[in-house]
Amino acid sequence: MSGRGRHAAPELAHRYVLGPRLGEGGSAQVFRGVDTRLDRPVAVKIFRLDDASPEQVRRYAQEARVLAELTHPTLVALLDVGADVLDGEGPVAFLVMELVEGRTLRELLAEGPTDAATAADIGRQVAQGLGHAHAAGVVHRDVKPSNVLVSSRTAPSGHRDAPRVPVVVADFGIAASHGGGTASASATASYQSPEQALGQDIGPGSDVYSLGLVLLECLTGDRAFPGDPISTSVARLLHGPEVPPSVDPDWARLLRAMTRQDPAQRPRMRAVEAELRALRLAAPAPV
Repeated sequence: MSGRGRHAAPELAHRYVLGPRLGEGGSAQVFRGVDTRLDRPVAVKIFRLDDASPEQVRRYAQEARVLAELTHPTLVALLDVGADVLDGEGPVAFLVMELVEGRTLRELLAEGPTDAATAADIGRQVAQGLGHAHAAGVVHRDVKPSNVLVSSRTAPSGHRDAPRVPVVVADFGIAASHGGGTASASATASYQSPEQALGQDIGPGSDVYSLGLVLLECLTGDRAFPGDPISTSVARLLHGPEVPPSVDPDWARLLRAMTRQDPAQRPRMRAVEAELRALRLAAPAPV
């Protein structure tokens, strides 16, 4: 670590000054930071290396590779990677990413369900980003509300297809190439596809299924498969998610298609994006 005095904020690579911690999970912590060279805010994801398992190191390297290959407005942008020694932490590797000011979709849903227009708006953007990843041969494998960042920036206006609530998809730590692996224990059980629960090879259809569960939660405010990992895994193998009668028929049709048991029968992500765009344009604007 580079220092600038006894009480100076931690600094990485003589360039990134760390501020408050934004989040923590597994082997990584995410901090708000400042790129002193370009004088701009960034998000810095730090991985401790001295006690990291080979799997954790693999995930770090995988996320860096995936983000370096993917460039899309609805996918978090990778700005830099590196390694340093951080006081109190020892050797660390780090990813520097764009800072998305706002909150996660999980935090938004803690206040209750969204209206249909907002759900379609958020879902369309997520589908657009995931469709771009799928076209590049990458499956996210952990689509869930806490990995969708809801930006607080002002949405562009003047175009009917402009997002009302800008979002960015984050955390490609367990992403894999199509057919490049089975389900990871790191994926969140409540949003796993049936093939993930069975430990089978997975493809783009798994992301479609998980996004379907996220959208259903947006509309109802409830997880389709709550509970512990074992009970949720068994439940999704026995039946699909329950779509309440209160859900609009067009929405219900799409959600049931996205969460079919057989991944080959689910629509492709590009088709999901088109359906959500139509639902968004047809829905009345939120008051």
